[in-house]
This record gives sequence, C-alpha cells and structure tokens, in this order.
Amino acid sequence: MHGEARQSVRMEPGPNPSSIGIEIDGPGRAYFDSVVTDNIIDMVMELAAEVWTVRDRQYVMENVLASQGIDAATLIEAHRPTAEEMAARRILREAFVARLLAGFLRRADVAEDK
Repeated sequence: MHGEARQSVRMEPGPNPSSIGIEIDGPGRAYFDSVVTDNIIDMVMELAAEVWTVRDRQYVMENVLASQGIDAATLIEAHRPTAEEMAARRILREAFVARLLAGFLRRADVAEDK
C-alpha cells in the first residue's frame, strides 16, 4: 500500500438475509445451470473475501505502525523468514487453499446434462 494514496473508508453493514448458513451441508446456491460454474463462482467469491480481508488488515496495520514511526514496507521487504516461520506459513497456505476449493466438494450427487 505504500506509494498509493490513502483514503479513509467507512464500512457499512450490509443486509443480513435469513438464508445465511442454510448452505452448510446443503446443495449450495445455484447461480447458473452448471454446478461447475456455480462452484467456480463460489471459489472466486471466497478468494475475493480473503483478498479484501488481507488488504484491509494490511492498510490498518501500516497506518498503526506509521503512527508509531515504523516503516513497515521497508521492514517487510528486508524480512527473511526462519524455517519454523516457513513451516507455519505452509500450514496457513494449505488451509487457505482448502477453503478456496471447498466449493468443489459439494453437490457431488448432482448429475449435469452434457
């Protein structure tokens, strides 16, 4: 985020539809006629949510650190992780990928017309 113009963003809560949570262990939402396309949409949305969360937290962290006189961008670029840190990051990455691809595990019993 260094080098980008910073602006204050106020997040407003969105609607709270009553259908949230219904998909757990269910058939999932159907956006298109193809289950595969629906699963790809779910994967892209999960990825978008993850990316936004990371960007938002990074923005906050950089601002908090900058207010304390710490140039986080320079420190991050200079960081060299230990073997233990790399192992921990690998576990986090594998969990992220599992969440990202989880949509492909649902609705396996639905046969598509080819």
